[in-house]
Amino acid sequence: MQLRQSSGMIKELNTRVAIISFGTFPGAKAWLQETAVPFEFFLDPQREAYRAYGLEHSLIRSWSPIVWLTYARLLLSGRRWRGIQGDSAQLGGDFIVDRNGIVRLAYRSHDPTDRPSINKLVSLMQRLE
Repeated sequence: MQLRQSSGMIKELNTRVAIISFGTFPGAKAWLQETAVPFEFFLDPQREAYRAYGLEHSLIRSWSPIVWLTYARLLLSGRRWRGIQGDSAQLGGDFIVDRNGIVRLAYRSHDPTDRPSINKLVSLMQRLE
């Protein structure tokens, strides 16, 4: 939810954020209601964007001990378990593409817990302005 909390700062950077998921429409609707992220959201059930950006599919890395430990910590901190949403082996990533279509950051997650910090993403966006 760091993304939602930083939405004001991101909008000040004259930046557009697009969230892409391979999930279903009902799942996406539930996630959007739960998270209330104010950004564009697209469904890619055929995972064309995932393939285009080289995002991996790994059941072993998606359910490694570090992932289990991270999820246990989140549950203990009060986060609600939403269950497995779609293909749990599909790994995600974060990308920053400038206004000329040049990829300035390509961060492909090693596992579901591996994401760049929002501070790193915002810092890079500030330098691109």
